[in-house]
Amino acid sequence: MAPNFFSKIAIFVLILGLFAIPAPALAASRAELAPTNTHIVKFYLDPALVTDPEAVKLSLSKYVADMNTILAKNTNRQLAFDPATGLILTASKPHTDSARLPLPTEGFEIWVNARSTDRPFSHGGYAGVDISGAGVLAGLNWTRVYNPDALSGDAVKDYSFQLNNMLHELAHVFGAGIGEYYSLASVSDTTGVEPLLDINLTDPADAYWSDKPDFKTDPLLRITYSVSRADYLAAVQYSALTATVLNGSYRNGLPSLERYTVQVLDENDQPVAGANVKVWNMGSETSQLLNDILTDENGLVELEWGGIGHAHNNDNLLRLIKVYQDGVSLAQPRYLSIFDLDMAKFALGSAAHTVTFKSSPSAKVAIFTSAAAYDGFILEKNAKSNMGGSLNAKAATLRLGDDALNRQYKAILSFDTSSLPDDAIVTAVTLKIKQSGAPVGKNPFSTMGSLSVGLRSGAFGNANTLALKDFNAPASINQAGTFAKTPADNWYSAAIAENGLESINAAGVTQFRLSFTRADNNLRADYLNFFSGNNAGNAPQLEIIYILP
Repeated sequence: MAPNFFSKIAIFVLILGLFAIPAPALAASRAELAPTNTHIVKFYLDPALVTDPEAVKLSLSKYVADMNTILAKNTNRQLAFDPATGLILTASKPHTDSARLPLPTEGFEIWVNARSTDRPFSHGGYAGVDISGAGVLAGLNWTRVYNPDALSGDAVKDYSFQLNNMLHELAHVFGAGIGEYYSLASVSDTTGVEPLLDINLTDPADAYWSDKPDFKTDPLLRITYSVSRADYLAAVQYSALTATVLNGSYRNGLPSLERYTVQVLDENDQPVAGANVKVWNMGSETSQLLNDILTDENGLVELEWGGIGHAHNNDNLLRLIKVYQDGVSLAQPRYLSIFDLDMAKFALGSAAHTVTFKSSPSAKVAIFTSAAAYDGFILEKNAKSNMGGSLNAKAATLRLGDDALNRQYKAILSFDTSSLPDDAIVTAVTLKIKQSGAPVGKNPFSTMGSLSVGLRSGAFGNANTLALKDFNAPASINQAGTFAKTPADNWYSAAIAENGLESINAAGVTQFRLSFTRADNNLRADYLNFFSGNNAGNAPQLEIIYILP
């Protein structure tokens, strides 16, 4: 959780676990770093966690060794644990959370404060500070103290929780990740202005996270689940940004680049003068338009970060930028976070940050509607069977969600894209569906994960007509896109990922399979209705932007 070193720290954070995606780190290796800075670490543990003090001391020595393994990968920090003085049994909070600035930036102690919990897994944590200047890994709740050399089953997972939570709060103690990386794991575009673009950390093609692989093993962003302690220690590493902050002296505040530049270029890399740049603050649930301005003769706009409060405040750390000319979108929207500016300044050593938009050359737009004769929805045969049981190819609406037996509904959309020129180079594709009426039961967008899109170049079942086998027939691209959770005038949009653009079939039919990523298992019908191709005025649309060579 993000600490506030300027006032009392009293916020608890539940660290949410996500699946790990191994990625190379960008920060320097230990050999390239400054001399090691060692901090004494002490454990203030609930007596209920300590039945055998000597055994616990031995285990804690291994905890610290594992933390040092992670720290040694790309930071100059290490922890030193003395079993004779480093274990203190106490049921009360051992720190004040009220120290005044400036805090010591080197030589201070690290205190780990953990209480016993009867929950199935360890949880919680926030970064605190003692009046002595010690950094505190506070609010931790542990099921037990493990012997890291004897882990099996769920103990591996629980130990990873404990280690990850300590590494997370340790980074905060040194000033890293203020505002929380994980607050950007899932963001809905609530601007209501096309084109819409969400952030979804779990989508490999996500426009914001796909070019930030080293963050995905950073303890500040996510917990890495592993089958063994060795796998965990191999996978986890701080991102270049986090490591750079840990290697510096930013405990009393992290100065940021609070100005940035937006650049708009045409297809020949020439500046676009008079392009309309719109910037929204997306840090809170409701978007706020901050800038609506035209580029100068050099295609540039220089902007202040703006907003209300500090740039690392959770309500002010994210921007969404969209560019237009004559009311037409010139390029895919871009998200910009204060962490991107931190990355530019601290990890890359840049004095400025520029976000560049490049428009497509002589872009043409083709809009197709779903063929009523071939679209429809399929109900799963049995819950979790992943087999089609019944279908409806004639309804005016499509169902997406599940029924009272937790059987999933999937929809098939069919577009005749044969009118595209044979030499068309597809640069962007957007799939749109319009909601019909209110949700039945709970809204699947709030309980069933993301509304995902599978793409088939041609027909799913090798015939255009809707068939039960379309429910699980192979797709050309299984995860071609994800629908934004917030509609614009009841229309939901999904931008098709770059790896799906070549699967648009210029010689015939292109089909899409829509489904939510999970069932809610509540034995109640929970679904949304969307207009099908049988409703001409509201039929699903496929917008294809392409250029000709």
